[in-house]
Amino acid sequence: MEDTELTRSDLLRRISDYLFATYRWACMDSPTGLEPKPLGLSIDLLEYQRLHHPLYAKYCEMNGRNSRGVSLLDYPPLPVECFKRADVCPFPPDLAIAEFRSSGTTSADRSIHKFRDTGLLQRAIFYTFTMFIARIMSPKTRVLSLMPAYEDNPHSSLGYMLTQLVRNLGGDGSGCFFSMNSGLDTDGLLDALDHAQKDNVPVHLMGPAFSYVELLDKLDGRTFSCAPGSCLLETGGYKGRSREIPKSELRDALSNALGIPRRAIYGEYGMCELTSQAYEICALNTRGPLPDEGLFTFPMWMKCILYDPENMAPVLPGNKGQIALFDLCNLDSAAYLLTGDIGIMEPLDENLRARVPGHPKFALRLLGRAGNATPKGCSMSWEEWASKT
Repeated sequence: MEDTELTRSDLLRRISDYLFATYRWACMDSPTGLEPKPLGLSIDLLEYQRLHHPLYAKYCEMNGRNSRGVSLLDYPPLPVECFKRADVCPFPPDLAIAEFRSSGTTSADRSIHKFRDTGLLQRAIFYTFTMFIARIMSPKTRVLSLMPAYEDNPHSSLGYMLTQLVRNLGGDGSGCFFSMNSGLDTDGLLDALDHAQKDNVPVHLMGPAFSYVELLDKLDGRTFSCAPGSCLLETGGYKGRSREIPKSELRDALSNALGIPRRAIYGEYGMCELTSQAYEICALNTRGPLPDEGLFTFPMWMKCILYDPENMAPVLPGNKGQIALFDLCNLDSAAYLLTGDIGIMEPLDENLRARVPGHPKFALRLLGRAGNATPKGCSMSWEEWASKT
């Protein structure tokens, strides 16, 4: 146990150092070729989890992975479904200081992701948001969240992230305008928008699609002229909470109602099973011409690989596949996950690549959920698997 803790402590230090080095490199717009190198850190983490995380160890054994690999492709991505069915985090419950759960109709179909500490989580939130969004944000910007504050809903990873951004990056007048008891605080939000407009201070709205639909309904044709520099994060889905509006129509309606340019409306891709997030390429992180909407880029400590759901073979960029995400910050759970999403990795041309933080060669286009089909590589039923653990 002592050796395991020493290994974990060393990994935590190395991951933290790498995150800061890549954050600094990206924020300085340093050229490709000078970026920090992980020096085997990804494989060291996966090997640590193969040896010391019982659930992932069993999954590797089932997939014939019984020795140290040399690349991510040598390790099987763990289906996110496992977070709903078993304890993926192999530490005693009393060590957990945060516990996030996915949305779901019952407690039985909700993923649970526990954290021993929030150090890497905090770094992932602030480094990524600063790199991709906040570098050109005025320090006076009022951050307005359409989600409950973390204390009001302590199991929401999105609520945790937005609360951190409101309290640490928002100027005077920032706040959370949603209550678990009474829902969206429309009056308070409209009042905050009105004051920001009168003060000519930019706002940064953040929330899920269903909250914006409710806001638009309550506006009832009223419009604002948000100050230059205002922007809007639209993330999450509807979860049956409101009528659904196609993304393009929703963004058009929000732009028209609030006076925020479409170029400054962007999305975020994350999930409770991950620690880090991806952000959409938009005017906040890319100077000059923009690609079509809906392309997401990742911080350097995340990797995205697509698999053919029929045979679990990796697919080349430009081809549709099931999304697997590696997150170096998932130290105490599972770093390599097979999501239930389908996407395409699209190549970025050199001019665009040079203008996006981190100079990524590819960006992810989300195509939706994978449906009920289970990849053949994960086709063993949970009951069959559980009987072997």
